[in-house]
Amino acid sequence: MNDKIGAYKSPGKVHGFDFIFEGEIRFGPTYYKLMLDRELVKNRIFGFEFKWHPESKYLALQEWLTTDYQKGPITALTLVDLKTRKFAKISKAEKGFIKPLKFENDLIIYEKEYFGTDKKGEFEIVLDKIENWENE
Repeated sequence: MNDKIGAYKSPGKVHGFDFIFEGEIRFGPTYYKLMLDRELVKNRIFGFEFKWHPESKYLALQEWLTTDYQKGPITALTLVDLKTRKFAKISKAEKGFIKPLKFENDLIIYEKEYFGTDKKGEFEIVLDKIENWENE
Protein backbone atom coordinates (compact mmCIF):
# COMPACT_ATOMS: atom_id res chain seq x y z
CA MET A 1 0.00 0.00 0.00
CA ASN A 2 1.28 3.46 -0.88
CA ASP A 3 0.53 5.90 1.95
CA LYS A 4 1.90 8.85 -0.01
CA ILE A 5 -0.76 8.87 -2.75
CA GLY A 6 -3.27 10.75 -0.59
CA ALA A 7 -5.71 10.37 2.26
CA TYR A 8 -8.63 9.35 0.01
CA LYS A 9 -7.54 6.13 -1.66
CA SER A 10 -9.20 4.31 -4.54
CA PRO A 11 -10.66 0.85 -3.86
CA GLY A 12 -7.52 -0.82 -5.25
CA LYS A 13 -5.31 1.65 -3.32
CA VAL A 14 -3.48 2.43 -6.59
CA HIS A 15 -4.72 6.04 -6.74
CA GLY A 16 -5.38 8.62 -4.10
CA PHE A 17 -6.02 12.28 -3.54
CA ASP A 18 -6.13 15.02 -0.95
CA PHE A 19 -8.40 18.03 -0.77
CA ILE A 20 -6.45 21.23 -0.06
CA PHE A 21 -8.55 24.00 1.49
CA GLU A 22 -8.88 26.93 -0.91
CA GLY A 23 -11.73 29.04 0.46
CA GLU A 24 -15.32 29.31 1.59
CA ILE A 25 -18.41 30.83 0.01
CA ARG A 26 -20.06 33.49 2.17
CA PHE A 27 -22.64 31.65 4.32
CA GLY A 28 -21.85 28.53 2.36
CA PRO A 29 -19.67 25.49 1.89
CA THR A 30 -15.91 25.26 1.55
CA TYR A 31 -14.09 24.51 -1.68
CA TYR A 32 -10.77 22.87 -2.36
CA LYS A 33 -7.88 22.34 -4.71
CA LEU A 34 -7.13 18.71 -5.52
CA MET A 35 -3.85 16.85 -5.24
CA LEU A 36 -4.37 13.68 -7.32
CA ASP A 37 -1.70 10.98 -7.16
CA ARG A 38 0.73 13.56 -5.69
CA GLU A 39 0.12 16.06 -8.55
CA LEU A 40 -1.84 19.28 -8.13
CA VAL A 41 -4.81 19.60 -10.50
CA LYS A 42 -4.38 23.13 -11.86
CA ASN A 43 -7.03 25.78 -12.48
CA ARG A 44 -9.90 23.78 -10.97
CA ILE A 45 -11.66 23.77 -7.61
CA PHE A 46 -13.92 21.17 -6.07
CA GLY A 47 -16.52 20.64 -3.41
CA PHE A 48 -16.25 17.83 -0.88
CA GLU A 49 -18.27 15.31 -2.93
CA PHE A 50 -16.67 12.38 -4.72
CA LYS A 51 -17.06 8.72 -5.66
CA TRP A 52 -14.48 6.19 -6.77
CA HIS A 53 -15.27 3.69 -9.52
CA PRO A 54 -15.20 0.23 -7.85
CA GLU A 55 -12.38 -0.91 -10.19
CA SER A 56 -10.47 2.38 -9.71
CA LYS A 57 -10.99 3.39 -13.37
CA TYR A 58 -12.62 6.76 -12.64
CA LEU A 59 -12.99 9.38 -9.97
CA ALA A 60 -16.24 11.40 -9.99
CA LEU A 61 -16.05 14.87 -8.44
CA GLN A 62 -18.17 17.95 -7.83
CA GLU A 63 -16.29 20.69 -9.66
CA TRP A 64 -17.08 24.31 -8.88
CA LEU A 65 -17.27 26.52 -11.95
CA THR A 66 -17.56 29.77 -9.97
CA THR A 67 -17.09 31.04 -6.43
CA ASP A 68 -18.94 34.28 -7.22
CA TYR A 69 -21.69 34.58 -4.60
CA GLN A 70 -24.05 36.41 -7.01
CA LYS A 71 -23.64 33.98 -9.93
CA GLY A 72 -23.40 30.71 -8.07
CA PRO A 73 -23.41 28.11 -7.10
CA ILE A 74 -22.59 26.61 -10.46
CA THR A 75 -21.18 23.10 -10.20
CA ALA A 76 -20.41 20.29 -12.62
CA LEU A 77 -20.07 16.56 -12.36
CA THR A 78 -16.51 15.97 -13.50
CA LEU A 79 -15.02 12.55 -14.18
CA VAL A 80 -11.32 11.79 -14.17
CA ASP A 81 -10.10 8.85 -16.22
CA LEU A 82 -7.38 7.63 -13.88
CA LYS A 83 -5.45 5.77 -16.59
CA THR A 84 -5.13 8.74 -18.97
CA ARG A 85 -5.61 11.56 -16.40
CA LYS A 86 -8.15 13.17 -18.72
CA PHE A 87 -11.14 15.09 -17.41
CA ALA A 88 -14.74 15.26 -18.67
CA LYS A 89 -17.46 17.63 -17.46
CA ILE A 90 -20.57 15.48 -17.61
CA SER A 91 -23.38 17.73 -16.42
CA LYS A 92 -23.81 21.19 -14.94
CA ALA A 93 -26.13 22.63 -12.28
CA GLU A 94 -26.79 26.38 -12.46
CA LYS A 95 -27.68 27.69 -8.98
CA GLY A 96 -27.24 24.17 -7.65
CA PHE A 97 -24.99 21.39 -6.51
CA ILE A 98 -24.18 18.10 -8.22
CA LYS A 99 -23.38 15.09 -6.09
CA PRO A 100 -21.97 11.87 -7.56
CA LEU A 101 -23.93 9.02 -5.97
CA LYS A 102 -22.48 5.80 -7.36
CA PHE A 103 -21.08 3.85 -10.24
CA GLU A 104 -23.36 0.99 -11.23
CA ASN A 105 -22.43 -1.39 -14.04
CA ASP A 106 -21.59 0.94 -16.97
CA LEU A 107 -23.29 4.01 -15.45
CA ILE A 108 -22.42 6.99 -13.30
CA ILE A 109 -25.44 8.02 -11.23
CA TYR A 110 -25.62 11.52 -9.78
CA GLU A 111 -27.99 13.96 -8.17
CA LYS A 112 -28.70 17.64 -8.81
CA GLU A 113 -30.01 19.78 -5.97
CA TYR A 114 -30.95 23.37 -6.64
CA PHE A 115 -30.06 26.19 -4.26
CA GLY A 116 -32.91 27.55 -2.14
CA THR A 117 -35.49 25.05 -3.42
CA ASP A 118 -36.57 21.52 -2.68
CA LYS A 119 -35.94 20.67 -6.34
CA LYS A 120 -33.84 17.53 -6.68
CA GLY A 121 -33.31 15.04 -9.47
CA GLU A 122 -31.36 11.85 -10.05
CA PHE A 123 -29.65 11.23 -13.38
CA GLU A 124 -27.41 8.67 -15.04
CA ILE A 125 -24.97 8.60 -17.93
CA VAL A 126 -23.43 5.62 -19.71
CA LEU A 127 -19.65 5.82 -19.20
CA ASP A 128 -18.81 4.58 -22.72
CA LYS A 129 -20.87 7.42 -24.26
CA ILE A 130 -18.69 10.17 -22.75
CA GLU A 131 -16.71 11.84 -25.53
CA ASN A 132 -15.63 15.24 -24.18
CA TRP A 133 -12.43 14.08 -22.46
CA GLU A 134 -9.74 16.76 -22.21
CA ASN A 135 -6.41 17.32 -20.53
CA GLU A 136 -6.64 19.08 -17.23
